[in-house]
Order: sequence, then C-alpha cells, then structure tokens
Amino acid sequence: MTTHAGENGEALRPEDPKELGPYRLIGRLGRGGMGTVYLGEDSAGRRVAVKVINRELAGEGAFRERFRREVTAARQVRRFCTAPVIDAELDRDPLYVVTEYIEGPSLERAVAERGPLPGSDLESLAVGVATALAAIHGAGIVHRDLKPANVLLSSTGPRVIDFGIARALDASDGPTRTGQFVGTPNYLPPELLRGEQVSSASDVFSWGCVVAYAGTGAAPFAGNTVPEIFYRVVHEEPKLDGLDPGLRDVVAAALDKDPRRRPSVQDVLGRLVGNGTTDPATLAETVQAGWHQPGTGPAGATPGGVPGATPGGVPGGVPAGAAAQPSAPAAGPAAQPNNVYGADATRRDARPGPRPGGGLPRRALLIGGAAVVAVVLLVAIALTALRPDGPPDNLATAFSDAFSNADSGWGDDYNKTYTYANGKYRMQTADMTGAVTRYVPKDKAEDFPDPMLATVTVSVEQGPEDGTFGLICRANEDAKRQYVFLVRHDGKGAVLRKFNGDAGTKDLASPDSVPGFDSKGPNKVQVACAGQEKDGPKVRLRLWVNGEQVIDETDTDQPLPNGWVGLHVERGGNAAQQIVADFDDFDMSKIRD
Repeated sequence: MTTHAGENGEALRPEDPKELGPYRLIGRLGRGGMGTVYLGEDSAGRRVAVKVINRELAGEGAFRERFRREVTAARQVRRFCTAPVIDAELDRDPLYVVTEYIEGPSLERAVAERGPLPGSDLESLAVGVATALAAIHGAGIVHRDLKPANVLLSSTGPRVIDFGIARALDASDGPTRTGQFVGTPNYLPPELLRGEQVSSASDVFSWGCVVAYAGTGAAPFAGNTVPEIFYRVVHEEPKLDGLDPGLRDVVAAALDKDPRRRPSVQDVLGRLVGNGTTDPATLAETVQAGWHQPGTGPAGATPGGVPGATPGGVPGGVPAGAAAQPSAPAAGPAAQPNNVYGADATRRDARPGPRPGGGLPRRALLIGGAAVVAVVLLVAIALTALRPDGPPDNLATAFSDAFSNADSGWGDDYNKTYTYANGKYRMQTADMTGAVTRYVPKDKAEDFPDPMLATVTVSVEQGPEDGTFGLICRANEDAKRQYVFLVRHDGKGAVLRKFNGDAGTKDLASPDSVPGFDSKGPNKVQVACAGQEKDGPKVRLRLWVNGEQVIDETDTDQPLPNGWVGLHVERGGNAAQQIVADFDDFDMSKIRD
C-alpha cells in the first residue's frame, strides 16, 4: 500500500465507506496489498489516517490474531519521532487502524525531487530516525520495513511510520509463506534474504540504508532488478560514495552483513551525539528544537497533522501536494464498431475517447501517518543467480478495480459479450464478434500515466488453444492506433501487435513460448508501456506473465502517443470456437523508476 507524502490523493469512490466508527472519511491516500488508507477526521475535526484491511486478509483467523497482536504492541510505542497509533478496530469488520495524520513529504519524495539532504539536515534526520527506532524497540517491536517512504519530513522533525504492522503479513502460517518476504528490496537486511531471524539489528541495517539514501540520493545496494538488488545486499559492499564523512563510519558499521557485529540503536545514537545522552525523550526534544524542513526555514510551533499546521515541503521550499491538476477535455463523439481485426465485427462499444468535462479532479492531499504498507514481494530465485527483468515495483496506483461492484463502469452487455459475474469481469467472443475490448472507464481515471504498468489476473473458462487474452495500451480515441499484448490460451506463444491506422498493422514481437505461464490458471498478466525521448521518440513495451518476462520490445517507427488502457479477448482461427475469460484485480499504476 505504497503512497507518498506530498503526492496527489483522490476523492472517495462510490464503493468506499463514508465513515468508520467515529471517523468521517474525506479522501483516499493509498491502496496496496494489505488494504486502503483513507484521510479522515475525528469528531473534533482532527485529521487522521485510517488504514482499512482487505477483506480477504481480514477473513483469515491467523491474520486477525497477528494483526491484533501487532497493533496492540504498536499502541505502546512512545511518540518520539513516530506517527503514533491512536485507535483501532480489532474485532468487527472491517478491521482498521488509525494513526496520527502527518503533514509533510516522505523522505523518498523529497530526495527524488530536490536531491540529497545537506549537512545539518542529514544529521538531524539520522538522529531522528534512530530515536524513533529506539522508541519502537523499547516497546518490543521490530519495524521490519524501514525505508525512505516510511519517513515523513514533518514541520516538527522526521517521523517514522508503519512500524510493526508489516509483521502481521509475515508469518510461517500466513499469506507470505512459501518464499515471500515483506519489505522493499533496497532496504531489506541480508539475514532476511538468507532465511534467518529478523531482529532489532535488522532495523539498524535498514537505518543505514535510509541515511545513505538521504545523504547521497541513491540506495547503497541499487540494481536494475529485484534479484540483482538481493544479490548485492547479501554479497556486495554498500556504495557510500558522496556520503558525509561524519556519518560514513557509523552507516558502514550499521550495514555489516553480520547482524551480530552491527551497533545497537543506542550505540548508533551514542556515536551520533558523542558523549551526550541517548535518552529518546531528550533527543526527540533536541531534534524538534533544531529541525526545519529542508528548504522551508524554521519549524512552526504547530504539531504536524493538526489543522493549521505548517504545510509540508520538500527541499527547496516546494510545498508538498502542490502538483498541478490536469484539465479534462470535452467529451468525444459516440463510439462506433470497426473491423480493425479483419472481417469479424469487433466490439468497440467502450472505445476510448476524450475525457468528459465536469468530473472530480484528483485533489492534492498530504500523506497520513499510516499511508504506507509493506510491499509483499514474491521471491522464487536463488540469490546467486539473476533472472530476466521482473515487473517494476516502485508504483503509484492511478486506478484499480476488483470488479466486486457491478457499477464500476466497465459496462454490462445485453448478449453477455462482457458482463460482471461472480466478482470478476467476464469477456467472451460470439458468433459475429471475433474480439472484444473494454477500456478503463473514462470517468474512473484522471489520466493514463506514462510510464505505466497495467496488471490483471485472467482465468480462461473455455476456448480454443489458439484463443488469446491480454491487455491494450496507448489506444487513441477511435481505437485505430494501439498496442495489443496477447497471450495464447495454451501458453504456446504471445504477440505484441501494433495498430497504426492507415499505416497498417504489424506484429512487433511474437515469441513461441510464455515463461511463467500456468496451464491450469489463473495467470497474472502485466504490461509496461513507457514513452522515451532520448535519441528520438520511442516506446518501450514489456509483457510479464506470473512475474516472468515474455516480451521486451522498443518501438521506434512512428511510436504511438500515450492513450487508453484496456482488456482484450480474441478467438482463434475457428470461428465456431469462442473464448470466455474472467478478468480480476485490475490495476493501472505509474512507474516511478
């Protein structure tokens, strides 16, 4: 559930609750594998972050017990440099946890936009984050997912969020068993990757990674793929070039591969402040007194998260959440069928068109204290061997749909070529319909991000071996220009097809095998479409099935402009054999890398 301070939030969706317990919900802050985070207000008008747990997790008795245990422990953490847990619903559905709302950008956002933190700011950050860990460890909790996205730069100092909650996902009898880890690749400790016990020393390692990132602008174990990052974490020395010499030694000690040789948090604080006190309460007061948000001047007196607090900023004085809101074009003409797939008429009733005006714009919302949940990563690799590039994991969701609400806007056709069915979206060809395409509802997404990753899970209920299913990107308003990614029902091939209007149709790639394909299904299909301008305009197009890369092609010949994203099914060569496929858990996200 990764969101970042200072980024745009969004208005509530029709299926969202309007209130939970005593809290009125006023917007969305993020969504991910564990649940959805909402911006809320209590009865006194104080803003809070409300994290609602996904129903499928909440329905597991073992998860509920772990969640209760971890939230109960998290409520014991003292407030020093943290975003405290202030309430929770642990018995009735939906389960949720409420934390203080923190105004200010995440460290990840601040460094990405304005560069590394300078001397005194970096030192205050290092002390503040270590102080937060001391408070967290003092309550008997290991954070387990400390990373720049989980450090917010509030007006009163750095604040660490999401401590301990990730533990509820990480258990031998829980949803992360069988080779899965909780965390973010660049900041995971090597002992976790080796299958060893996680302890407070693991947080010290992550602290070293966070401070290195803050001081250099890069993670100390960077890589182009998750396996490459994991290999470097376990086997290679960290890259600390450019880190302030005054911090380099203690950071290097924190990044020791052997947790037994790392300093404790108290040792880290002792080395950072010399012979002074390492009492968290005293250090928290010292950090707050001397802190100013990088680039914003002295801190205000109002605590972050309370209405009227000094707005969060990023280094250089740019206010968090100040991104311009895109305008919406006028509505386009009514859709008409076309025959871009040949003689058979293809359903295009939901073809793309310009955005209608008058829709709700995405509002700029500052992130709440609990707006980040650990990313659950499936790791099925040997650490000594690297596989081909996996799907990007640094994402910001622009639109998602579990198809549990039949009013979510994709449409329901009278002859059932597309319809909501059993919590999924069913698409099927018919006698006169050789292919069916449905595009993201134009009133559900503010824009189509670039670069973009689209994800959907597909189950083929019936169909010929050469029937296909997949995703579409960069479709224009009349659907005559678009990229179509198709996977064969039998897994014996895939196609990347480019439709380019009067310039014709061309297969850009057609591998005869699909790595990762599960013949019993369902199959998770992901496509990335990324426009690039270096050395001339081009579009990089990639396809993964169940995390394994199938296609990586770059189009340099009249590459298509950014456009609509959609779902697609197409029958094979025998017109008498139709394909029926169920789509589930659709997500369209901006790639941050």
